[in-house]
Amino acid sequence: MVPVLSTENGTLWNLRGPHTIALDLDKDYNGHGNFFTLKIHHGGFFSKFPGRKYVEGRLAFYDFVDTDLFSVHDLNDMIREIGYSADDTMYYHYRIPNLDLDFGLKALGNDQDVISMT
Repeated sequence: MVPVLSTENGTLWNLRGPHTIALDLDKDYNGHGNFFTLKIHHGGFFSKFPGRKYVEGRLAFYDFVDTDLFSVHDLNDMIREIGYSADDTMYYHYRIPNLDLDFGLKALGNDQDVISMT
C-alpha cells in the first residue's frame, strides 16, 4: 500500500475502502513510527453503564495517520469524508488501550486531547 496525499496540509492519511483487506501495515509502517491506523466507530450509540458497549454502528479505518500532524481538524475532515455534514453535531471519544468502555472512554475535543490519544 502506498500512501497518497490526502489533505491540503500534506498529511498522508487514507480511508481504507470497505472491501479492502488491510495489508501488512507493520511492514508498511516500518521505519515510520509516527504512523498509525485510526479505527472510527460511527452511526451507533453507547449502551448504559456498567458493561458499556458501542452498538448498531459502522466502522471506518484511516491508515497512515501521522501523530505529528494529526489534529481535530483532520478528524473533522475524516468524518465528512465518511458521509457526515459539517452541520451535524459530533461528540468524539477515544478508548484508552487495554481499558473497557466503562473506564477507558475519554472525550476528544481539542488538539491537546489528540496529543493524549496518540
